[in-house]
Order: sequence, then structure tokens, then C-alpha cells
Amino acid sequence: MEVVLYRIDERLIHGQIMTAWQGRTGAKTVVIVDDTAAQDEFMILIYRLAAPQLRVEVVDTAKFHEMAKDADTGRTIVLFKGPAEALKALEEKIVPDELIVGNVATAPGRKKYTKYAYLSDEEKGMLEKLQNLGWKVNMQLLPDDAKSRFER
Repeated sequence: MEVVLYRIDERLIHGQIMTAWQGRTGAKTVVIVDDTAAQDEFMILIYRLAAPQLRVEVVDTAKFHEMAKDADTGRTIVLFKGPAEALKALEEKIVPDELIVGNVATAPGRKKYTKYAYLSDEEKGMLEKLQNLGWKVNMQLLPDDAKSRFER
């Protein structure tokens, strides 16, 4: 699998992904890694309808690990709903690269980290763990926005 972007964005597939990030990366495939969504046929259909111009796969962590080794998906964007899903998928078997944190909405226990990302202390710890594994964790909403390095 040729991953051109690993990204955390609670909204998963939406206008910014389909236009800005897909246009910047030239991706032909989007892989959503989410153990719950991978079991929800209705949501899989919704995600595919949201991006008819792309191949959209919704997989659990185990399937993602298989795909990372063997799948010929072409240029691929890998999406996670949050830090927990990213950590679970990336902490083993995946060569460290860059992880972009985009939109993470406010929720109980989360505090404002950037204008578009709210993180709990536990989620910050997850991102820090990824950094300790060699991942470059950066905050960036859109491709033309300046990146800022995640710091706990």
C-alpha cells in the first residue's frame, strides 16, 4: 500500500478530504480504519457514496495490517476517527511516518488544543506514544495551513 497521508479527522470523509487533501496527494483510495465502522454495512455504503470518485475501504485494524503489507491500493489516504484508533492501528507492524491531526471535536474531558482539535489528556498521551515510536505527529487542518508539531 502506498500511503500518501495518515490522518486523524473525526469527520472521516467530508469536503476537505475529498477536495483539498485528495487533490494535494493524488490519492485514488481512502482507507478508513475503524473496528466499529467496519462492521456497519450502512455506514460503509454512506462513506462510499460520499466519495464516488475514489475507492473507499472501511476496515478493522487486523485487515488494515494485512492491507499494509499486501494490498495494491495505489496512492492511499488512511483515516482514523481519533487518537485511540490511530494508536491501535499504528503502534505495531507499521513503519513510522507522519500522522496529521485534523478535526477532533469538543467532547467531555477534551480541552482545546488548536482551533480545530480538542484533546483529552489520555488522547495526548496516545499521540505522545506514537511520537515515541518514531511517528512525526503534526497538527494541520488543510494542506495549505502551516503544520505545527504536536507537543504534550
